[in-house]
Amino acid sequence: MPVEPIPCAPGGGTPGEVTGCCSPSITSVPLCRPDGSTVLLVVRSGCAECGQDAGDPEVVGWLDPASGAFTPGPAPADTGPCGAEDCASVTVLRLCDQTCAPFLRHLIHDCTGAVTSSVDTTTDGVTPYAPVGTVGDCEECERCEPEPMCPGFVGLTGPETWTIPPATESVSLSVACGPVTVYPCAGATDGVQINECGVSLQWAAPGTECRPGVLCDTFRIEVPEGSAVYVSWLSAGCGDES
Repeated sequence: MPVEPIPCAPGGGTPGEVTGCCSPSITSVPLCRPDGSTVLLVVRSGCAECGQDAGDPEVVGWLDPASGAFTPGPAPADTGPCGAEDCASVTVLRLCDQTCAPFLRHLIHDCTGAVTSSVDTTTDGVTPYAPVGTVGDCEECERCEPEPMCPGFVGLTGPETWTIPPATESVSLSVACGPVTVYPCAGATDGVQINECGVSLQWAAPGTECRPGVLCDTFRIEVPEGSAVYVSWLSAGCGDES
């Protein structure tokens, strides 16, 4: 029974560098008892460094399809491989419920391929799970549409205070005439005074393909009398500057 590790995902750092190790995969195998009932032996692949062969699979415990209970350790002593007359088999499906929480459904099949029972667990393959609402594949949950971003721009002459709009991902500041004091997400006492004219600065929070970053909600710029700045920003939503 081959058990393959999930391919490693690249981590941070220099290009080509990967961090951590391959995630172990979970599978379950039917074992039969003398009375004809079935239990599921839960097997997990070993964790291996990327580029290396996975270690031998190890038995984590067993699931009782009748109760959904998981018992760590070896299977019951009276269980054994299912013979030709039993011919039970198991299919493990990764599904998502109405809350988009992923889980595993272990389906036990008889000789004809019909499902005789099933057990739901979390993605660790052992912890019982009760799905919420409608169950289906995870495609809709994992599909996302990029959130539209709205640019903003304002020129300020002092005295004036500009505060960051909600859900702002990045802010660019160009000092036309200093001094100005910037409080970049650090609280009221940690302002940075910029005295030079012609200085341009930028602050940004990294986002993802479908979700923007959020810089903070405490960023502000204080422009005293006689000073002037230009501020541009990008946010998920077009709020008015203040």
